[in-house]
Amino acid sequence: MEFKLEALGRIDPKHPVAPDSDTQTLSMFGREDLIAASSDDYKSTGCAPLPLATSVMAEIVRRARQTSIVVVNESHERSQHRGFAADVAQRLRPLGYDTLALETLSNPPADVPAQYLPGFITHPDLPYLEDNDGQYLSEAGYGRLGRQAKALGYRLLRYEDNTHNEQAKPVSPAQQIALREEAQAGNLTSFLKTRPTTKLLVYVGFSHAAEVQRADGSVWMAARLKEKTGVDPLTISQTTCRGGSGTIHLSTLPSDQPAGAFDLVVDHPRERFTRGRPAWRQEKGDQAIDIPRTLRPAKGWRVIEARPVGEAVTSVPVDRVAIRPGENVALMLPPGRYSLRIIDVREIGDKQKS
Repeated sequence: MEFKLEALGRIDPKHPVAPDSDTQTLSMFGREDLIAASSDDYKSTGCAPLPLATSVMAEIVRRARQTSIVVVNESHERSQHRGFAADVAQRLRPLGYDTLALETLSNPPADVPAQYLPGFITHPDLPYLEDNDGQYLSEAGYGRLGRQAKALGYRLLRYEDNTHNEQAKPVSPAQQIALREEAQAGNLTSFLKTRPTTKLLVYVGFSHAAEVQRADGSVWMAARLKEKTGVDPLTISQTTCRGGSGTIHLSTLPSDQPAGAFDLVVDHPRERFTRGRPAWRQEKGDQAIDIPRTLRPAKGWRVIEARPVGEAVTSVPVDRVAIRPGENVALMLPPGRYSLRIIDVREIGDKQKS
């Protein structure tokens, strides 16, 4: 592993607050270890395992052959979900899946000037995504998902609702959900009508992947997409069950979920951490790399970013981690040559949601 110190700065516009402002922000700064004990997204659920003779990925591939739309969900706090989604994308590509729709991709209104459009729109041939391409993409695991999808030849598709200002509309929360889900499903349907041979992988958060009506009457994106296209999607939940065993497996749908909500329920092991970082990263081939003592902060938070040598600082780095004085937190990186960017983050009293 080889490093070059690239820059030392005070604050990055994408990182306006100290990383401890909320759980999603801590996750995006590579510090899931600080939220796992308190966040519901890491607590074991006790779901019953689904007895299958095949592996999780083999079952996903088998079921994906029977449709042309696969929808996978995530917790916005768990980077392992993004690593799993990258594996799914890799396994589906040989089946003809060629478009990856990401809920997080910015979808600006049509009247936005070209100079303000996200990088994945203006520079689609870049091998990486940029921080301003979407809210959750600043997390390194999500950035790696984007890198792999581009390397595999996926077309990246934005489909978020860009017509409704939910907060400004005098409507109920249920109506806000309905407006957003209808717009998302409509955008995906419009895209598919122009490319009828496309096979589509959609990556969403939480309930957007539910393909039946909820008990409260809400109808989420996947259910609306199914109705609009006439295609029965393969829906995969990573958020319904967790911590059932020491290995990844499929679980039965819990009784508190409506029948048919998801076709497959993936149960990831309870998260473990090494040197403050998720252990799954090493299991996937990353190396735990010491941050030199001379680069560790004397006070406050400091963000360490690692990018391939020569890559623009606008890219989502291969790793991004926040550290405090006295912490010996590791960078998690595949073998290569990297530039390090150091950012000292100012502390403020107000807590802001990411």
